[in-house]
Amino acid sequence: MNVDFIRHIVNPVLNKYMVNQEKTRVLIEVKKLFQQSEEVYRFSIYNGDPRNLAAFLKSNDFTRIVNILKSAGMTYLITEILSEALASYSGIKEVEEALNQALDSLKRETQVETGGGRKEDVISMLESVLKNTNLFKQIERGRNSLTAETHSGWLLRVSSSKKGYKLKINFTKNYRGSETSELMKEVVRIAEWINSLRL
Repeated sequence: MNVDFIRHIVNPVLNKYMVNQEKTRVLIEVKKLFQQSEEVYRFSIYNGDPRNLAAFLKSNDFTRIVNILKSAGMTYLITEILSEALASYSGIKEVEEALNQALDSLKRETQVETGGGRKEDVISMLESVLKNTNLFKQIERGRNSLTAETHSGWLLRVSSSKKGYKLKINFTKNYRGSETSELMKEVVRIAEWINSLRL
């Protein structure tokens, strides 16, 4: 075992979502709670036993972290941490079982909150599709929204409401009159790319 839960999974995920002051404030607090839990449950690969992670995942300390992230509209973040941990700790039976239980519990709660989980599932599916294209330099999840920015300046936003979904695409680059052919090429390229997704 050479993957440490806090240093190789939790911290990189938390750091990735520290994109504004409000989220950073919440995630710094969450990071502290994870570190305190590591000291209590001693699940670090460096000075403890990774099998102790199972006890932490079933504890009130973990529930507190989950509730903080839920309140901040960032349930997706804890799901990402648990999913990455599951891939890394699949060889440790008790930890694998605890991770699956935690993921199942989150999924059930999300389905109740979203009236069956459909909106959450669609946003999650879109996030996965966009990440796999490698066309986006930044993808940010909200509670019922997704914002993605391409390397070439396109900004795509998908949001959901009771009425359905809204897709908005902006291009942040300015074109002068002599550059209209470049603009047309860019519009055609993005249209072809969207068509290739076949969502």
